[in-house]
This record gives sequence, structure tokens and C-alpha cells, in this order.
Amino acid sequence: MKILLYLSAVVVLLASCTTSTKNSSSLTKYIPRKASVVVKTTDLKDFKSALVNNDFIQELGTTSLYKTLVDNQAAFAAVQPDGETLFCYTKLGRKAYDLSIITKNHLGLFKNDSTLTKEALLNDKKIKSLGASAHYLIYNDVFIASTSKILLENVLREKNRETYTDPMFDRAYNSSSNSATASIFIKGSEGGDLYKTLFPAAGVNALKDSFTWATADIDLDQNDVRLNGVVLVQDSTNLRLSLLKNTNPAVNRITSITPTAAVAVEAISYDSWEQLKSNKADLLKVDLAQYNIPQEDLFASFTEIGVIHLAKGSVIVGVSADVSVTDNVLASGSELATFRKVKIYEVENASAFAKAYSPLLNLSSPKMYATIDDFYLFAENQEALETVIANYQNQAILATSAAFAPTKNALSRASSYLHITNLDSKNYQRLVSEQGQKNLKETTLEGYHYAALQLVQEKDYLLLNTTILKNEDNTTDASIAQIANVKLSAPITMSPQLVKNHRTDGQDIVVQDINNTLHLISNAGKVLWQKDLDSQILGDIQQVDIYRNGRLQLAFTTEKSFYILDRNGNDVGPYPLSFKDTITQPLAIFDYDNNSNYRFVIVQGEKVLMYDKKASPVSGFTFKEATSTVIFPPAHIRIANKDYIVIAENNGKLNILSRTGTARIEVKKNINFGDVPVYRNRNTFETYTVNGEKVRVTTKGEVVQTISDFDSDSRIALGKSLAVGQRENLLLINGKKKEIAYGSYSAPQVFEAAKKQYITLTNTESSEVYLYDSKGNLLPNFPIYGTSKASVGLLEINKSLGFVTQGGDKSILIYKIN
Repeated sequence: MKILLYLSAVVVLLASCTTSTKNSSSLTKYIPRKASVVVKTTDLKDFKSALVNNDFIQELGTTSLYKTLVDNQAAFAAVQPDGETLFCYTKLGRKAYDLSIITKNHLGLFKNDSTLTKEALLNDKKIKSLGASAHYLIYNDVFIASTSKILLENVLREKNRETYTDPMFDRAYNSSSNSATASIFIKGSEGGDLYKTLFPAAGVNALKDSFTWATADIDLDQNDVRLNGVVLVQDSTNLRLSLLKNTNPAVNRITSITPTAAVAVEAISYDSWEQLKSNKADLLKVDLAQYNIPQEDLFASFTEIGVIHLAKGSVIVGVSADVSVTDNVLASGSELATFRKVKIYEVENASAFAKAYSPLLNLSSPKMYATIDDFYLFAENQEALETVIANYQNQAILATSAAFAPTKNALSRASSYLHITNLDSKNYQRLVSEQGQKNLKETTLEGYHYAALQLVQEKDYLLLNTTILKNEDNTTDASIAQIANVKLSAPITMSPQLVKNHRTDGQDIVVQDINNTLHLISNAGKVLWQKDLDSQILGDIQQVDIYRNGRLQLAFTTEKSFYILDRNGNDVGPYPLSFKDTITQPLAIFDYDNNSNYRFVIVQGEKVLMYDKKASPVSGFTFKEATSTVIFPPAHIRIANKDYIVIAENNGKLNILSRTGTARIEVKKNINFGDVPVYRNRNTFETYTVNGEKVRVTTKGEVVQTISDFDSDSRIALGKSLAVGQRENLLLINGKKKEIAYGSYSAPQVFEAAKKQYITLTNTESSEVYLYDSKGNLLPNFPIYGTSKASVGLLEINKSLGFVTQGGDKSILIYKIN
């Protein structure tokens, strides 16, 4: 996790690295030669208090790293340093780090009740025990304690320690501030092992061969972590950051193309490609005159190059200083596809990217590219390109993100190297050990959305700025992020639908294709399983709890069968039930007493069949056949503690039955039914005619027909407190008219999420999805791209609203609304 790296590795607070005239502290002479990390504080009590009271650090209190630090420090509980104190972490074993403490010997160094109080004053250069797990010695009025006796023996072996033999460390140490809460120093030659120990599952070692020394002053308040300082790179060394020497940073613009849902983004900027190339030749120790990189004209046209890491794949981004030059270099690539009016072309000399920018950036070999404004996007697969393009068009980008704004304001506009990690993605959890992943599983880092690191090349050093800020006001973005674009192998025949995931209390997606295959897809876009069915699903898929244990199953009918599937896509016995005659209506489910004692109703033309949850016919239900075709799934309605089953027929007859199927109300007139199934409104039954008139049926069977707000060609949807209709360029919401663009629209739908109602409709002609609140206000940044009806809900429990729709005949788009 680069965030923890920033905290315990490469970070700083001082904004200047001019060589200071002050000398290194006399304490530094006793730092173990192979110490990976040194932490300096001049007020240990203040530092400890800052650590205890910082929300971010306490959020990581369950991690093995935090516990190791705390456990090691427990060995020195009796020690009470006053003034400058150094904590040194040195790797002696395969994974373990020993801790040493160095400070001035003084009265009161040990707690008053300690038996070591008097003995500690003796400057006898002898190693003594400090409890059960540590040792100490007093050497020239310096108190040195360690969990490793070997490190103390090394102090006694080395006679001449009058000067510290590492001038680069002296320079780093002198740049630190004595007024900071604490300062941290990282030794570059030990950084690779440190990073591998902390993040064994990481694919790239971010600290290996990067710098000579890095130092940071640490600024902690209750919420935020800020580290600012310098990174030093010794000349004539094979270190990655030497590629930036003698370059000037450009303004970073990559956040203007980076999706808010990206896992991370990193970039470098430069004012001279020739200087960068010269630095690369020096790093490789080759003659610059003989050193050639394919497509140099392309890289020379960029002022910034970076990579956006997505949940699926990555995209290389080049920001052009002159698009005519860049276009000319790329002109020979053949056209491969078009996505949302953006053309995608083939890339030639794909390996040139890695050769040009390694080892500073770990770039892939892209196969295709697309252009948006002055951004050039390169990727190995089209899906990654489409994700960036879609989010840019939706303006779901970091540059305009309210959640990113505090971090953006804390960064310089220009930097030589920039790295931003999306903490909400929790990708960092996958970099640590298996045990570390278990420890981090419950860590939420609530309020912490991003962590950022900047390096700015200045003369012979790099300024470093790292921020991890908490969004105290819980500001949310008025943006829509495309989380995933899932492509199936066959055309989709059923609009994607959200269904509840009982394991997470979030939502997953179900969709069926032309081959009758049902797909379950996670809210992150992963296809969880596929199930071959015998025919197309009728209506929406419903969910039941057959076993009354909180685990939900999918229930639905096809033209031939009645299915119930478990969470893994397996048939729940004794289902499926197969039928000789065609099923003509979606499945109806009755739960009379809300106790999961289900009744399942199947319609086959005029026939009505009822089954219990054991798949046995309900013999007590006597209504077997209507007088004409049943036009809606039968419905269960309860009014005044009485149960009614309503079955509407094509000839206008409305059957209102008891639980047993006998007539409970004789409806006195036929009804010219429209497309709205019969529903309850207070103590009456209601529906709409084909002409848009409202029909009310009383419990005495009287039929009252009145003029409504809807015309004959209106398409109507109903919610708990909403009556919505759409015709031509008008949308009516509880009688309130709103003008919309002319087009070919899907029927409006009403969804409820987080106790709020939302209205959706899709202009299939312009491929635009509209989402309104219950008052008829169009939500910000809508309409958004989509080609089918949308299904709306909370993708994750207590998180932002989301929706799914089609993006093409074979693709599903998953959006998150911030």
C-alpha cells in the first residue's frame, strides 16, 4: 500500500533543501549502519499524543505494522527521554525489524519507580538488560537501547565514531525541522527490503533503487496527515529518480481525465524530452549519441505522461503540447472501432512506451489509442479505454470531484512526479500479507478518500509533499462515475436489473442474453455465474427467502418453466417446474402473512395455477380458469385486514377473490384495461383504462371512472405516492408537467432507495437515461449515456445511489451517482 509507504517511508515537510550550517546531532553517530528507517522527535510526549489522537493512524490500529511498532516500543516503557530522541528500525532477520532508541542520558530518564534509575546514570559503557526483551548502554553520555544486543555490541566495537560517514544522510538530517512533531528518514539502499516486508503481495517494489535518502517532517492533527520534505539522489548511481534531474515540472493535468473511481493514478511531467533521454542514457551507462528510442517524436510532444490504474486494466495518458505534432506521429495507425463518437486506432511500436519511461513508470505495451481534446489515451484493451472516455464525457473526473478537492488544494499545480491513491477502492488491502488482509478487512478509513504524493525537481534535490486528508463535511460529488462496462458474448434481451445481495446488503445485477443464458454480475462488474435456461424470462426477477434464514433466492418464470435459483445459480429443489403449455405472464408471488409461507401463481392464457413453496399444487385454491386471457400477473391486495386476489381478463372482467379462489366481490361493470395492473389506493382498487381514465372499484363492487391527467397514449408508472406518465415531449408527475426532448422513450419506472423515490426513463433514440427525484427535478449531470431501461438502487449498503443500463447490444454499464 503506497499510503503506508508514504507514512513510514518517503515523505517530508520542509520546503527547502539549502545546505544548512548546523551540524548533525551527536546522536546520529550511534545510528545502526543498516537502519532502514529513523524517526526523530524533540518532544516524545507530544509525538505520542499526536499519534493517539490522529484518526487516520488509529483507523490502522488493527494492522500488523501498527501492532509491531507498538509492541516494540513496549520494551522501552520505563524510558522517558527528554529532548531529541531517535528511533531506529533495522532489519536483522528475514522479516523482523529491531528497534533502537538513542537519546541523551539525563536525570529522570527512567520512571521514578524504576529499579534502573540509579544504574542508568553510570557511564560505564557496559551492556545491561532492560526488562526481558531489550538491552541498553550509556556511551559518552548517550543512552542507547535496543531490542537487539548485537546492535549495542557493534557500538562498542567501532572505536572512531566522531563523525558520521554518510554526507547524504547529514544533508537530509540538517534539512529536517526541530519544531516538527517528528521527522522520518528513509535509507534508499534498505528501502527495497522495507517495502517488500510491508507489502509482500505488491507486484512492483516502489522503493527499490529509487533514491539515496528521503526525509520528511510529520505534521499530524486530529484528522489529517501531512508530510513534506526532500528526497536526495546521489549522482552516478543507478537510481530511478535520477531520470528527473535537471528537468522542470509542468502543470499536472492528468486529473482532468482520471475517473473518480480509478484505483490510482501516477504521472511524470517534463519540459525537455532531450534532458529526460539524456538522463536515461546516463542511467543505462550508454553513449547518448548512440541511444535511440522508437517514436521519440511522440514522446517529445508530451509534457506529461502517466498511467491510470482501473479496477480492470490501465490506461496510459499523454498530454500533448502540440496536438498537430502528436496526430502526425500517430497518423499511420488504422481505425479499429468507435465508442461514443470517439474513434479508436491501432498503436504501432507498442513496446516504445516501456523503453522510454522505465524504470520510473511501469508502462504496458498498448495495442490501441484514442484522443480526447489534448489527451492521448493508450491501452491494451478497449474496455479500459471506454471506461476513461465514458467518465470523461460524464465529467466524473478527479479534477471536478468534491471528495478530491481538499487534496487537490493541498497539492502544487506542477510536479515532476505525482501519485494519487483512491482509498475508497481499498486496493491497498491486496498488497499486504494474507494475515494483514484479514486485519485490514474491517478497516474503513471513513472520510479518507485520497492520498497523494508529489515530487518537484529543484536543482539537485526533489521537494516532497504528501497529504492524507479527511473530508470532515462528508462532501459528495454531483457526478456520475461509470464503475464498469461489462461485455457479454451474445446480445442482451432483458434490461439489466438490480437484485439484493443478502451477503453484503448491496446490489448485484441480473441479465439474460439471446441464448437464454442468465448472468449474475457483481456491482463491481465481475461476472459471478452464468445459467442456461430453457427460454426467455417473463417480466422482472423476484427474490424470496424459501428457508426463512435471511438468504435470498431468485424466482421467475420463463415461457416453459418456473425457476428458483440460489445465490450461486444452483436450482433450489424441487424446482424448476416444467410445463407443457406456454406460460404467458410473469410469476406472481403471494406472502399473505409476511412469514415467507409463499404462494406462487402461474398463468397460462386463461388458466391459473397456484403452488406452495414445496412446489405442490394448492388444492384449496379453487379458481382454475378465467373466462378469457389473463392480462396481468394476479395480485394480492389487503384492505381492512381482508385478503383479496385480483385477476384481470382481456374481456374487461375483473375477478376479486378470496384466498380460496371464491368470488369475494362481484364487480358490476367491465373495465377497458390499459397497461397498468390493478393496485390498491387506500380502501379501493384502482387502475387506468386504455384511454388514460382512472378507474376506482369499491369493496362493494361499484365502478367509478373519472378523467385523469393522462391521455390515451400515455405510458404510466406508479409508486407509493407517485403517479407518473409520459407521452410525446411531456412527463407528468402527480399532475405536474415537465417538458422533455422529443424522442423514442422507454416506459417510465419508479424505484425506491434509501426511503426516497426516483423516476427513470430512457430516450432510446438518443441513448440517454434520465433520472428524476420525486418532485420531478432532474438529478445533476443527467441525462447520461444508456440504451435501455435503467434499474436504480444502492449498490452498496448505506452508500451512494447507483443504476445499471445497457451500453450497447452486448454491454452493461454500471454507474455510481455521487
